[in-house]
Amino acid sequence: MLCSVCKETIKPVVAIDIDGTMGDYHGHFLRFASEYTGQGIERVLEGSLSMYTGSNAFSVYCCQLFGISISEYRQIKLAYRQAGMKRSMPIIEGSRQICKMVTDEGAELWVTTTRPYLSLDNIVPDTTAWLDRHMIGFDHMLFDADKYAVLADRVDSGRVVAVLDDLPEMIQAAAKQFGKDIPVLITGKFNKTVGAVNMATLVEAIPVVRDRIRAWKEKHDYRSVR
Repeated sequence: MLCSVCKETIKPVVAIDIDGTMGDYHGHFLRFASEYTGQGIERVLEGSLSMYTGSNAFSVYCCQLFGISISEYRQIKLAYRQAGMKRSMPIIEGSRQICKMVTDEGAELWVTTTRPYLSLDNIVPDTTAWLDRHMIGFDHMLFDADKYAVLADRVDSGRVVAVLDDLPEMIQAAAKQFGKDIPVLITGKFNKTVGAVNMATLVEAIPVVRDRIRAWKEKHDYRSVR
């Protein structure tokens, strides 16, 4: 399928969030914050409060867990970013596999992340370094607080076959732009209390997204394109 104007191949689009979806941001940040506050990792893993499950804002949970103000939380978050901690964020099982599947199936892969509270020059290179380190190839990176509205502005919404994210508010934002059946809430230990129309782990999402890509290609007579 070619664009009638530029004659470039038109591909289906899959958007995958990074922090919390492909990378274990929450666990990584909690460990950093425990060291920063000097309270020890035991307070995170076996503390008086339950592990974060997505029932409230992560900032609220951290303030309650460590007994800090929102201002102090932001200072810790700034220190986390300034230290380039995103480069060492653990990868979540299935991340590399699903990204490879998307590109192998001939779809366009957009990796997405939200703009931080304070923008720093090292955020983009730290993010790309993380992707390179884990051998995750992609076509485009979207870096914006309202990332799915921006995605809808940049590509035809009819091309978007899947949006994968771990945050309920981002799932709602994607549903508003592309329809309620497009977003998939990627589930894990840090969002156990969250629900959505479509839910799956990254590993479980691989065949789901593959089927959507193939269905889009068949619908748009994509037989001549890989």
